[in-house]
Amino acid sequence: MKIAILGAVNVRHMTLISHYINNIDLNKHQVDLIYVDKYNINESIDDVNMYKFSLKINPGWSYLKKAIKYYKFKPFAEKIIKRNNYDLIIVWGSYTAHLFKNFLLKEYRGKYILNIRDYFYENHKYVYLRIKKLIDRSLFTTISSDGFKTFLPASEKLYLIHSMNSDVINDSKKNLEFTKSLPIKISFIGNNRFYEVHKKFMTLLKNDERFQLQYFGTGSNILKKFAEQQGINNVKFREGFHISETKDFLDQTDIINNIYGNNNIALDTALSIRLYYSIYLNKPILTSPNTYTSKKAHELGLGFDVDFSDSVHLDEALFNWYNKLNFPQIANRTEKEEVQINKNNELFYSLFRRVINDEVL
Repeated sequence: MKIAILGAVNVRHMTLISHYINNIDLNKHQVDLIYVDKYNINESIDDVNMYKFSLKINPGWSYLKKAIKYYKFKPFAEKIIKRNNYDLIIVWGSYTAHLFKNFLLKEYRGKYILNIRDYFYENHKYVYLRIKKLIDRSLFTTISSDGFKTFLPASEKLYLIHSMNSDVINDSKKNLEFTKSLPIKISFIGNNRFYEVHKKFMTLLKNDERFQLQYFGTGSNILKKFAEQQGINNVKFREGFHISETKDFLDQTDIINNIYGNNNIALDTALSIRLYYSIYLNKPILTSPNTYTSKKAHELGLGFDVDFSDSVHLDEALFNWYNKLNFPQIANRTEKEEVQINKNNELFYSLFRRVINDEVL
């Protein structure tokens, strides 16, 4: 089978593409990745053919100007798809699906898998009806959070993929008991875009020797500069890193920082990859209130909401919560959750392998 993975993003942003790649026998099937490169970098995946479309984007441009630039990717990708005559297309993200909507519905009806990673203006009727048609005419559609069902049209074609990174989880140390040593290391690991939220958090715990705040990943230098300006010393930073280093940062972590803010449907409905680190490694996690990630974390006894509207005694509340965590109870809950997560993912893997082996198409 000839398979194309189509994404209007860099490969680095195709979060956990391994859930697909690892279920394809690359010795038997051809896989091509057609994608946009806006960082001027070379990216590769072993035994996968790469078709890169270079694109220069200024973050300060208007949405319309950015959209016009991205539209240039369309003829580039369609030409490759027509030439190679793929049996199956995996469409990465809602934006990519909308960009190629007419082409997919006309040329690949029932022969594409739509992978939805985020909210994309589905509260607007026009966008909602477009995504409904794309889902209805897909072979099936995968979502990374059950929370997305609050804004997506109901469909029997929706399958949940739990986006945990098994390689990172398997390589990291699982908490057998919560350490009570000081300082308590609180780590944000990954691409940081919510600077104002974290500036507030850093300010609230400024120079509290009970806590060490750690920011590992792209965007950390912006927070480092803020800390220097404000005289915040109980902090540690590391700018962008290779994914293979994730385990090292997790091993240096007592509490995972997953604060993004809320009152935004995209943030409120997503299920964070960091929650899976929390579940599989038995590490407590900081969340934003009234979000789907917060709901799941609290069900497992792992979560602490950082509420900036009521943060006068955040330091004491956080310290007391951490020291009162009931590890045996949490471990019992996370073990059961792991079983359910693995069961859901295996349902998708089984269906996908049947597709690859021509049992479904």
